Amino acid sequence: AMRVSAVYSCVKVLAESIATMPVNLYSASASGTHERLYNKQDRLVSIAPSEGQTAAEMWSYVVTCLALHGNAYLYMTRTAGGRVVELLPVSPSSVSIQLDGNKISYIVTLGETGNQRVLRLTNKELLHFKGLTLDGYTGISPITYNHALIAGEKASVDYGNRIISEGATPHGVLETDGVLSDEAFENLRDSWKGAHGGDNNGNRVALLESGVTYKPISLSPVQIGLLDGRKYSRTEIAGIYRVPPHMIGEMSQATYSNIADQSKSFYRYTLAPWLTSIEQRLNHSLAGPGEMYRFDVDGLLRPSLQDEATSYKSLIETGILSPNEVRERMGLGPREGGDSYITETNNLSFDGATPTPAKEAEQPTPEDDKNEESPTA
Repeated sequence: AMRVSAVYSCVKVLAESIATMPVNLYSASASGTHERLYNKQDRLVSIAPSEGQTAAEMWSYVVTCLALHGNAYLYMTRTAGGRVVELLPVSPSSVSIQLDGNKISYIVTLGETGNQRVLRLTNKELLHFKGLTLDGYTGISPITYNHALIAGEKASVDYGNRIISEGATPHGVLETDGVLSDEAFENLRDSWKGAHGGDNNGNRVALLESGVTYKPISLSPVQIGLLDGRKYSRTEIAGIYRVPPHMIGEMSQATYSNIADQSKSFYRYTLAPWLTSIEQRLNHSLAGPGEMYRFDVDGLLRPSLQDEATSYKSLIETGILSPNEVRERMGLGPREGGDSYITETNNLSFDGATPTPAKEAEQPTPEDDKNEESPTA
């Protein structure tokens, strides 16, 4: 399936988009605030899950498996005390699930044919990410459930390639005045194929024998429609993964306005369900009490520098963020005095400060009015 360009492009867009977003471990307090935790559990998912793999490579692998198989597995190496110290990829094709009531067992087959060993693992040892599921235990493969569409796209590609390289549809016919013998027919066909067959001989000048004429043939409307139908197939494959068509190079219906709208909705309707599923599985199997894993999507949703500056200015002026909190979000160091919350509103106070009442306008005295009415000398 990955040999179909539309499938490859969709999987690549999803895998790379999620792999570039950091996932970090936070402590969750009762007040609702989250503080980043820099420990070994955080390092497992954000830097190096194992000695031979980076976090970006691991998440790219997980998303690719989900997009193709509907399931992704990571083996959790634990210490004697139960702490996870390593995450290793496990091929979905080597895992089968067995249910005993509500108890799940994973049967993992390792090794090559003739030298295989079978392991029975529990969900304490195998981290199982699921895509769309019909039974709540096993994800379904988008490739399997859309086999007819993907196979049709592959057939269209193969047919188009044969038209170009092998002449699946003849570009023309050779006509003669009389009937050729079998030997003459074979000689004429072989000489024409040798001189003009293949994609490297398309522009050569044809030399015809006496009594032989060449009559060109164009593609039929059905054949032209079959080739144009590839655009429709690419759009449908993009719809399977909810990837905007312009992200896989399908620009036939693209305009500036709809590309902008599709790019904005890419996170909300495409990536957000994937991120939520991964986060909840990590919180269920890896996070400790009072801890939570969360993807940092600020880089994906970051607006232009002008819009970002306007947004931060508003957040500082309303006292929602301090200047140093804004600088931290921008990757800058703190500055002196930047931890104080400021506001331009007289009705709010921060850090125990008492709001300063507005100064009342001075009322004119009767003597002032008298002086204004008296004529000058």
